[in-house]
Amino acid sequence: MSQPLKAGYMLQTASVEETETLGEVAGLAAQPGLVFALRGELGAGKTVFVRGLARGLLGKDQAAVTSPTYVLLHVYKNGLLALYHIDAYRMKGGGDEFAASGLAECLADPRGVVCIEWPERVESIVPADRVEIELEHREPTQRRIHVLATGPRSAAVVEAMLKVAGSELQLRERLHMGNPPDFSGLSAPPSLS
Repeated sequence: MSQPLKAGYMLQTASVEETETLGEVAGLAAQPGLVFALRGELGAGKTVFVRGLARGLLGKDQAAVTSPTYVLLHVYKNGLLALYHIDAYRMKGGGDEFAASGLAECLADPRGVVCIEWPERVESIVPADRVEIELEHREPTQRRIHVLATGPRSAAVVEAMLKVAGSELQLRERLHMGNPPDFSGLSAPPSLS
């Protein structure tokens, strides 16, 4: 069986704020039903990315996003959409444990976006079409971030992210301008409205 084709891009962030801003761009481009698989060692910035994603998806007034390491799941809502932030680090039983815990229900929410930290622990339940975010430490505040699409829905989101924050310069401009990005003209997946 062949592996799914992955397409995307890579950039470096030089601060927590830049990593969070990249997450915000992802949240603005995300569509309900999408899954983000967040890979990286402890402290790589996965939760920082999700904090930005929540702000982009649910709005600037979003409550503080924290790591769900000890509770497995945090849910953030704005009345229309839900963001499910799952940490699978402690799951030793793979996809079976994930399903038995009830967490798989998040994947079926038509109004939800799911972020899974440590997806390699539950790989069998992670949808084939997802956005993969791979974060790696470079220096104390620098991260190299790979943004990958594994199917058509995720490809539209990655294309939108690339247009807005495809380079470190674009990301820094976005951070300092404070203006919402323009995603017009992209063939994003249809929303479920």
